[in-house]
Amino acid sequence: MDMIAGKIKLTSKTVDQSMNPLDVLERETRLSARDVTVHYGDKQALFGISIDIPDRAVTSFIGPSGCGKSTFLRCINRMNDTIEGARVGGSIKLDGDDVYDPNLDVVELRARVGMVFQKPNPFPKSIYENVAYGPKIHGLARSRTDLDEIVVSSLRKAGLFEEVKDRLNEPGTSLSGGQQQRLCIARAIAVGPQVILMDEPCSALDPIATAIIEELIDELRENYTIVIVTHSMQQAARVSQKTAFFHLGKLIEEGVTEDIFTNPEHKQTQDYIMGRIG
Repeated sequence: MDMIAGKIKLTSKTVDQSMNPLDVLERETRLSARDVTVHYGDKQALFGISIDIPDRAVTSFIGPSGCGKSTFLRCINRMNDTIEGARVGGSIKLDGDDVYDPNLDVVELRARVGMVFQKPNPFPKSIYENVAYGPKIHGLARSRTDLDEIVVSSLRKAGLFEEVKDRLNEPGTSLSGGQQQRLCIARAIAVGPQVILMDEPCSALDPIATAIIEELIDELRENYTIVIVTHSMQQAARVSQKTAFFHLGKLIEEGVTEDIFTNPEHKQTQDYIMGRIG
């Protein structure tokens, strides 16, 4: 992708060509949000966010810093519950289940909706134990053999197994930054989630590690619903099939990624893509 006069130039390799844009719109909805609001004390951070997120596709949230992208992402698996004074209104449903149902087990929800953070955060444990931790907590393995299979399978899906197969007892923190991020992805996969949330997963990585993570995201979307927050419009164009543009706590526009970048409906979206706001 090239930047010409501040505008993104979409090349044939920029937007994924393996999925017909109409296919994204026709896919089953995995997550559905309606009129979501967030307040931190007296300050309102999100205003009436409504969006459907399709299954087995990558949806990118783009927009300036502080526009509400990460705040909305954290609503999906109730991470805002951990922030004092945070109040969430509206409705978010995962396969028809109300995420904010008071009877819902939040621990179970966070197994269904995994999260990968901006900075790789492996546990101070071995590579093996990092991946095995979730399956142990959730009782997903009946035996050590079952656990071994989950660990190996998760590391393979994260594209990491061949690099660490002889080092499984070494600390996860001994890996490079890109490898640590893939370890965190393997850890999220290990509990069998339906959705993977990624909050700026490449911002702390070098270009080579970023390219590896982006290729991994493209592979993972075949089996998972992925939602990624990114400040990089180039990354959104490369990895996502659907894009949502946030500004000042509001969802300005959402749709097929190629349409958002080549023919946005709203002037604010166009101004952001052109670099006039940000």
